[in-house]
Amino acid sequence: MSFATSSIIAGVILLAIFFLIARLAIRWVVRLTIVGVILVALIGVGIFWWWGNRLTGLPQSNSQRPTPAKRTPAR
Repeated sequence: MSFATSSIIAGVILLAIFFLIARLAIRWVVRLTIVGVILVALIGVGIFWWWGNRLTGLPQSNSQRPTPAKRTPAR
Protein backbone atom coordinates (compact mmCIF):
# COMPACT_ATOMS: atom_id res chain seq x y z
CA MET A 1 0.00 0.00 0.00
CA SER A 2 1.21 3.43 -0.82
CA PHE A 3 1.47 6.30 1.62
CA ALA A 4 -1.54 8.06 0.03
CA THR A 5 -3.78 5.00 0.40
CA SER A 6 -2.87 4.46 4.04
CA SER A 7 -3.40 8.18 4.72
CA ILE A 8 -6.88 8.05 3.16
CA ILE A 9 -7.80 4.96 5.23
CA ALA A 10 -6.48 6.59 8.42
CA GLY A 11 -8.39 9.77 7.59
CA VAL A 12 -11.65 7.86 7.07
CA ILE A 13 -11.16 6.03 10.38
CA LEU A 14 -10.40 9.28 12.22
CA LEU A 15 -13.43 10.92 10.60
CA ALA A 16 -15.67 8.03 11.71
CA ILE A 17 -14.36 8.31 15.28
CA PHE A 18 -14.89 12.08 15.18
CA PHE A 19 -18.51 11.66 14.05
CA LEU A 20 -19.13 9.03 16.76
CA ILE A 21 -17.78 11.37 19.44
CA ALA A 22 -19.75 14.28 17.97
CA ARG A 23 -23.02 12.32 18.09
CA LEU A 24 -22.43 11.46 21.74
CA ALA A 25 -21.47 15.05 22.51
CA ILE A 26 -24.61 16.38 20.82
CA ARG A 27 -26.73 14.03 22.95
CA TRP A 28 -25.07 15.34 26.09
CA VAL A 29 -25.38 18.95 24.93
CA VAL A 30 -29.11 18.43 24.38
CA ARG A 31 -29.48 16.83 27.81
CA LEU A 32 -27.52 19.59 29.51
CA THR A 33 -29.54 22.24 27.67
CA ILE A 34 -32.81 20.70 28.84
CA VAL A 35 -31.55 20.54 32.42
CA GLY A 36 -30.31 24.14 32.16
CA VAL A 37 -33.66 25.40 30.90
CA ILE A 38 -35.48 23.60 33.72
CA LEU A 39 -33.09 25.05 36.31
CA VAL A 40 -33.46 28.58 34.92
CA ALA A 41 -37.26 28.22 35.02
CA LEU A 42 -37.19 26.98 38.63
CA ILE A 43 -34.85 29.77 39.69
CA GLY A 44 -37.10 32.31 37.96
CA VAL A 45 -40.16 30.97 39.76
CA GLY A 46 -38.28 31.06 43.06
CA ILE A 47 -37.20 34.66 42.54
CA PHE A 48 -40.73 35.68 41.55
CA TRP A 49 -42.17 33.92 44.64
CA TRP A 50 -39.60 35.61 46.89
CA TRP A 51 -40.28 39.00 45.31
CA GLY A 52 -44.04 38.54 45.70
CA ASN A 53 -43.73 37.57 49.36
CA ARG A 54 -41.42 40.50 50.03
CA LEU A 55 -43.92 42.93 48.54
CA THR A 56 -46.83 41.63 50.63
CA GLY A 57 -44.86 42.33 53.82
CA LEU A 58 -44.31 46.01 52.98
CA PRO A 59 -46.88 48.58 54.14
CA GLN A 60 -48.78 50.23 51.33
CA SER A 61 -48.08 53.95 51.32
CA ASN A 62 -50.64 54.91 48.65
CA SER A 63 -53.73 53.64 50.40
CA GLN A 64 -55.58 55.83 52.89
CA ARG A 65 -56.10 54.54 56.36
CA PRO A 66 -59.72 54.16 57.33
CA THR A 67 -60.89 56.77 59.80
CA PRO A 68 -62.51 55.37 62.90
CA ALA A 69 -66.27 55.73 63.07
CA LYS A 70 -67.53 58.46 65.38
CA ARG A 71 -69.15 57.13 68.48
CA THR A 72 -72.43 58.48 69.59
CA PRO A 73 -72.29 59.62 73.18
CA ALA A 74 -73.92 57.20 75.55
CA ARG A 75 -76.92 58.65 77.40
